[in-house]
Amino acid sequence: MKKVSLNNAWFFAIIPIGIFVFVVLPQLQNTYEFFHKREIEVQQSIRELDSLQQITNPARRDLNTIKRLEISVPIQKLGIRKERYTYYKTGGMLAVLAFMFIGMFGASYWVKRKKNLPTNKQIAFSFDDFTADAIGQHISWDALKGSGSNFLSERLRKTTSGYKITSSSYMKFIAWSFFLMGGNYVAWSYIEFVEFSKESLTFMQGGKMFFTSGGPFLLIGIFLLFSFGTKVQLNSQKRKVLIDGEIIAFQQVYALQVLSKFVQGNNSGGYYCYEVNLVTQSGKRHNLLNHGDKEYLLSDMVKISRFLKVPVWNNGVV
Repeated sequence: MKKVSLNNAWFFAIIPIGIFVFVVLPQLQNTYEFFHKREIEVQQSIRELDSLQQITNPARRDLNTIKRLEISVPIQKLGIRKERYTYYKTGGMLAVLAFMFIGMFGASYWVKRKKNLPTNKQIAFSFDDFTADAIGQHISWDALKGSGSNFLSERLRKTTSGYKITSSSYMKFIAWSFFLMGGNYVAWSYIEFVEFSKESLTFMQGGKMFFTSGGPFLLIGIFLLFSFGTKVQLNSQKRKVLIDGEIIAFQQVYALQVLSKFVQGNNSGGYYCYEVNLVTQSGKRHNLLNHGDKEYLLSDMVKISRFLKVPVWNNGVV
């Protein structure tokens, strides 16, 4: 009998899926059925009012019903229309949450799957002794970055002119989720205002509506999208490295440095994170990679080392 492997990712995926299927989905279905029932009742009231208004000589009872419906039907129609926008906003939010969950979980699964592929080969790589180098003896081995993720948050990607270091798909799903969630509420709020308000939208009203709906999420998403863009460019045609707003020529690159650091958690505990730093001939360091997936970090480190044709100094990472 084949043993079933249940890893942490799949196990924790059961929780949100189970909550959605057995709790959220039935509640949404009940809410929709109740709303649809009210829509049918309003349509019936509209047809009843229309038919009564067609009577040439209505009875007193019919006149009373007409007056009642003339008051209640517009209120019910307005309530249904406004409630529909609430469902538009809620439905958009659920769609974005589904997009975020599927994207983040899929990205994590794909990373683990690629690492476990049988086609992956162990690459023989030798680190240089930094204690035998004049610059290596004097550079700091303290972390350049005070924090870092405990997962694969940055990737080295091939380009037509060399390589670039950019955020991983996992991080991009987070940024797009903030952007789409905020944009969903902002867009529907403005559309709702235009449809129901009899006044023109002023600058102050628009600003208030923006920041009281999904504006902060939208701005965070925009900030993250720009922050999670290209961090480093390695250009073989121009033979230059663009990093930290500086342009470093290939001939100024002296070595790479790989080190580990312990990041303290907010409440208790913590995790190990790793850095790959570029060292120039003047001994200045620039951060290239900073995340917690050691296998991917070391693989990208080897590619950078061979691309720049420089040694790597390691202080106990492997």
